[in-house]
Amino acid sequence: MEINLTDKAAAHLKEKQFSTVRVVARDTYECSTMIEFYLQEGVEQKGDQKKEIEGITFLYDAKAEEEIGQTIKIDFVHAQGLKLLAPRGTLAYAQKVKPQEKR
Repeated sequence: MEINLTDKAAAHLKEKQFSTVRVVARDTYECSTMIEFYLQEGVEQKGDQKKEIEGITFLYDAKAEEEIGQTIKIDFVHAQGLKLLAPRGTLAYAQKVKPQEKR
């Protein structure tokens, strides 16, 4: 999967001191959304794909690649937060990077 990071998004993530970010696609089992897309603090897991962009490591698994497709664009709008965009449309907007899940 190709990850396109805008200059504004890169600056925002660096300002917030994120060094590793996971691109997530998660089943919600809710009829209105079915799949939730978001960014989360990341730790590499078995089976992850990894891309280094602007000094930030992006991780994603097979589920994210399957649901998102060939490319994702990560943008930042000051008044809205992070936006996740795919060729088929906006996947998520008004996003913050979620904290890493506790195990």
